Amino acid sequence: MASARQDFDRFVRWIYQSETIPSDVRRLASLCLANFDDLAETSRNRSQRSIYLVQLMRQQLAQTIEEAPSAEANVAEGQWPWSRLHSLTLGPFRGFRTPEPFDLDKQITLLYGPNGSGKTSLCEALEYALLGDVEEAGNKRIAARTYLTNLHAGRFAPPVLKALDNRGRELDVASNPDTFRFCFVEKNRIDSFSRIAARSNAQRAELIATLFGMDQFSDFVSHFNESIDNQLILTANKQAMLDTRRTGLLADRKLVEGKAEADRVLASEELALAETYTPETTYAGLKVLFGSEDAPGRLQQLDTILEVPPPAIVGISGPLLQETYDRAEGHKNEYNRISADLRAQSDQVSYKGLYEAVLALKEPVGDRCPACDTPLAGQNHVANDPYEKATSGLQQLKALALLQDSQKAAEFEVNRVSRELRQILKKVELFIRAEFVTPVGEFLETLSEEPAGFWWETIAPDNPWNNPQLAQIIEIADQVAAQDAATRQSQQKRQQYSEERSRLRDFQLRVQTQDQKRQQLKDSIEAANARIQAFDETNAALILEVAQEHLDIVRDAPLKTTYDLFLEVIRSYRNQLPGQLMAGLNESAVTLYNSFNRNDLETDKLAALYLPLTGEEKIEISFRGAPERRVDALHVLSEGHVRCLGLAILLAKAKSIECPFIVFDDAINAIDHDHRGGIRETIFENDTFEGTQLIVTCHSNEFIKDIQQHLPVRRRNNYRVYLLRHHDGNHQPRVRGNVTSANYIAKARAAREVLNDRDALAACRQALEMLSEKVWKWLTSHDQGVLTLQIAAAGAEPQLRMLCDSILKKLRSAATFQHTNKEPLIAAYGVILGIPEQNLVWTYLNKGTHEEENRDDFDAERVESVIDTLEALDSLELRPGR
Repeated sequence: MASARQDFDRFVRWIYQSETIPSDVRRLASLCLANFDDLAETSRNRSQRSIYLVQLMRQQLAQTIEEAPSAEANVAEGQWPWSRLHSLTLGPFRGFRTPEPFDLDKQITLLYGPNGSGKTSLCEALEYALLGDVEEAGNKRIAARTYLTNLHAGRFAPPVLKALDNRGRELDVASNPDTFRFCFVEKNRIDSFSRIAARSNAQRAELIATLFGMDQFSDFVSHFNESIDNQLILTANKQAMLDTRRTGLLADRKLVEGKAEADRVLASEELALAETYTPETTYAGLKVLFGSEDAPGRLQQLDTILEVPPPAIVGISGPLLQETYDRAEGHKNEYNRISADLRAQSDQVSYKGLYEAVLALKEPVGDRCPACDTPLAGQNHVANDPYEKATSGLQQLKALALLQDSQKAAEFEVNRVSRELRQILKKVELFIRAEFVTPVGEFLETLSEEPAGFWWETIAPDNPWNNPQLAQIIEIADQVAAQDAATRQSQQKRQQYSEERSRLRDFQLRVQTQDQKRQQLKDSIEAANARIQAFDETNAALILEVAQEHLDIVRDAPLKTTYDLFLEVIRSYRNQLPGQLMAGLNESAVTLYNSFNRNDLETDKLAALYLPLTGEEKIEISFRGAPERRVDALHVLSEGHVRCLGLAILLAKAKSIECPFIVFDDAINAIDHDHRGGIRETIFENDTFEGTQLIVTCHSNEFIKDIQQHLPVRRRNNYRVYLLRHHDGNHQPRVRGNVTSANYIAKARAAREVLNDRDALAACRQALEMLSEKVWKWLTSHDQGVLTLQIAAAGAEPQLRMLCDSILKKLRSAATFQHTNKEPLIAAYGVILGIPEQNLVWTYLNKGTHEEENRDDFDAERVESVIDTLEALDSLELRPGR
């Protein structure tokens, strides 16, 4: 988080430059800076940061001195403490186990090698020496010393970086992140910037900060919680609780003060209750009626009365017995009369039975006589049909049947009245048995439950059996009736007693309720008096807490105000970073972007670029095809073009502050192949960065080779190439600093110097291919690029000699085309193509690329002539448009 700390330090110094920011906010910023490392370890998750910060503010904010942090000596734009880096020695450091020196005295230093060979370690050594920290360590949340320590050496030594001032004197380079942070162009930043289109608008400002290496600061700011209110004491909750309790105490005092009135109300209710029972009854008199164990009252008397069960109602009387007896006698006489009539007609009764029997056999016997089995019809049949005779006989005996039915009905009535009479006598029996033993009772006990016949004749007035007579029994029945009458009167009185008792019990409950109200009043008053007397003692702890709470609120309320304003200020500062970082870069970034994409259609190049001034704004562009229309760059540009835009912005920033050097940490590999040529031409061939020291790491040998081929002649001796390779077992990268130039003409000259004409001519052939392509592009930029070429087959490349011949013909035929390069080009290609015809220069070029045995040496003068011609051709200004 070192870069975040440096950016936060810059923010704090910015705060102290503003007179409108309150002193408490300044002191909070200083406090955060003093405790930055611990603060950066927290996040907004579960309010970690707000919890830590509140504790810190409570303990130290008041004692924090309002003083701006000391600023490092920053240089003004264009005024640097030295003119060029001179040397770097690193190790033990990251991938370097032992010290390794690097000469940086050239204007261009190229370092290439496979991944893992130490290129990033070298760039991080430059970053540490110039900025004081390595950003990647913070991104991975690893302590800088742990991150930079070489695993095998087990230690870390700060890199030694030397520079030269304007007088050529060597001096040590002091780290200064504010001064040198924009001198680094990293692959990771460009990669992150290319992914900006997939992010939400809220995150785009963070990725713009990432492009300039300020993402750690943006992330640090984002972890401040929206509020610290939950960690502060801002409301008087304890005071509210105490007030609530005191409110309850007021109720207690009101209750005690209202005791006399409450007693009066209760006495009035008690009197009203007593008078509701009966007028002029007092409440005490009403309670006397309820009684007690020691002094029984009316309620106990009623309980005693009602506890005695009353006699049951028997429900008989003398007249009832006499009337039932008379009915029994009447039914008996009627039955006897009917029975006498039937006996008088007994012979007819027999016939009736016979006829009924015959008719009963008609169904089973059928067409024969039931007596003799003679057929009823036919030749031999009975003289009289027995069934017809029986039917006729029954018709004649109908009166007898009615008489028999009357007998049965009379018999039924006799039995019914007999049972009634027996039930009455049973009740008489029970009555007698309950009172005393009498002859009547003994007689009645001998009767069965359902005696048969005319049994009541035994109690007739003139019965011959010396049994009790009916009159005696009627006399007893009259006694039972008298007792029933007395019982009915008793039951009526008992109902009155029951109602009186129920009413007393109801009032007893109402009195108990009233007594409870009085007791509750008494208990409440006693409890209220107790609470009043013990309030201060009971709430002593709460009273102390209230006092402390008041002090806490006085302490914390300003902290809330300070934090809220601090949060607003730091977020505003972060949101203004895009505007601060990108101010004034629009035109230069457009120029660089179009230069990177020089092969795009003219309408697809940028007419204008509008970099955001706030975190909420978008990166907008307009194309030359429609310069008046502004569009969102991240919506319309491809990923490759977005990467080019990011690189253009970074280089425009470095150029705007006139950085004396730029370090490309594998940045070229972040760009697709289609754009690398334009980027190479812009950075290494144009004049834009001619006065800037360039340090380039790359794992692409071809890109490094292309840089060397296309460097202008005036800059060709001002670069150095380093090759880094994996260690061979000693865990130290193998560094080769005297890498031979890959420039074809330089290789040709070097080979010629050692009389190796074959290699010299082979390099000349490669140089001619490269230079001819460059000449063709140059002609195209002057509208002379249309050539007539013969191609061997579809998709085949034109032969080099044909290309050279076409270029020469084009130059000679373009009468209207005038340029200082025209005649030198005609002369050079004339030599190369072998003018006059017998010249064997082209033959030499071809032979130099093929192996031949037992051949004569090449003609040294001709070889020298080829090299001189190519060197003359290479010296021409052949950049497009020049």
